[in-house]
Amino acid sequence: KEPGSGFWLKWLGAPSCQRGSYAFYKSVSSRAQPDGPVQVWRLGEFYFIRCGPQDPVCIAEVTLLWEDQTQRHLLASTRLYFLPEDTPKGRTREHGEDEVLAVSRKMVVRVEDLVRWSCGQPAGWSSSLKLNGLRKPPQSSDSNDKNTTTNTTDKNGPVERQGVKVLSYPQYCRFRSLQRRLQDGARGPGLQDPHLLALGAVRALPNTRVMYCRDTFNHPTLESNTNFSWQFSEYLWSSQQISFRPSACIPFPLFV
Repeated sequence: KEPGSGFWLKWLGAPSCQRGSYAFYKSVSSRAQPDGPVQVWRLGEFYFIRCGPQDPVCIAEVTLLWEDQTQRHLLASTRLYFLPEDTPKGRTREHGEDEVLAVSRKMVVRVEDLVRWSCGQPAGWSSSLKLNGLRKPPQSSDSNDKNTTTNTTDKNGPVERQGVKVLSYPQYCRFRSLQRRLQDGARGPGLQDPHLLALGAVRALPNTRVMYCRDTFNHPTLESNTNFSWQFSEYLWSSQQISFRPSACIPFPLFV
């Protein structure tokens, strides 16, 4: 349990890389109680969070997980995505139904804050929920696949959550094009999962909403919020330096 956090946090597996006082990991688990259900946070996955009681729900993509071993802080670098109507300019006719906008700067937060801000599928999002649309979604034998939406477990095994995934606009277009082909019956017996993935399919469970991002915006209050001031002043520079280290030092994808 991290001091003062109210959560039991635990890295899963050994560090992927060690650089100075920083140890990098691929996933971390959290519990609200010692014997309570476990939630797993993985690199490259997307989670619904609400940074404050008056703030709109947004999507957090986990892009980096590490521990500052000198100060014993468990840290996460995240990219935040908002619905167009929750941005300063609002939604316009140019925005697509499945479009979100990314905050121009990444957020470096304590893992305990990320866990505290997590929330379930909000009503405003679920009302227009679109599933990934595949008749038979590709299955993977790898239970640790980063694109699955099984991130909460209890004593009886994994519990699925309704998930979300954000693609780039070109990826989204390829995905929808393939979806149309499947709906038109173009999938033959020889078109197996590897071929689908190569053509642009997304490995996600059927209860995952697929969205896309093609633009960024400057959040009017996020960086000036006192809850984030220490993160930008103390850790943002270090995170940016980490992002430019040789790939051999960090053996997993970084999203700049």
